[in-house]
Amino acid sequence: MIAWTPPMAGWFKLNTDGASHGNPGLATAGGVVRDGEGNWCSGFALNIGICSAPLAELWGVYYGLYIAWERGITCLEVEVDSEMVVGFLRTGIDDSHPLSFLVRLCHGFLSKDWSVRVSHVYREANRLADGLTNYAFSLHLGFHLFVSCPENVNLLLLEDINGSAHPRNVRL
Repeated sequence: MIAWTPPMAGWFKLNTDGASHGNPGLATAGGVVRDGEGNWCSGFALNIGICSAPLAELWGVYYGLYIAWERGITCLEVEVDSEMVVGFLRTGIDDSHPLSFLVRLCHGFLSKDWSVRVSHVYREANRLADGLTNYAFSLHLGFHLFVSCPENVNLLLLEDINGSAHPRNVRL
């Protein structure tokens, strides 16, 4: 059973996700910043247009880092459900790689004067970010900032706050 876990005391947590229907295809990203009790601090949904799934995931991380930095957060845990993207953020990427420009933008935020920890999380612990990402498919192209939780993902936020756990879904 897997559940979202709150950040360490004094830290905030950023969960992000990205999706592409087709690869490349119509793509979106979403993310949420929460405090130590799991309360909503800020969130977003991004309707990108057409791109690959890894690019959508990276746009989610980029915008999430941007929001957290602008809010003045100094200690941030970042959780992403793409192991590939976590690898790019931890170890970098070759300059010739097509995603290198966005990885460099993310590294620009990661190298600022704050404490940031990036880790992989299973999809079952990233359900709210996934919900925002799916919600973005219904929105106009572009970036949508939410100072409070949108109604259609409020149940996911409450489940996380209450510690609801879900079985790990593994394809055989």
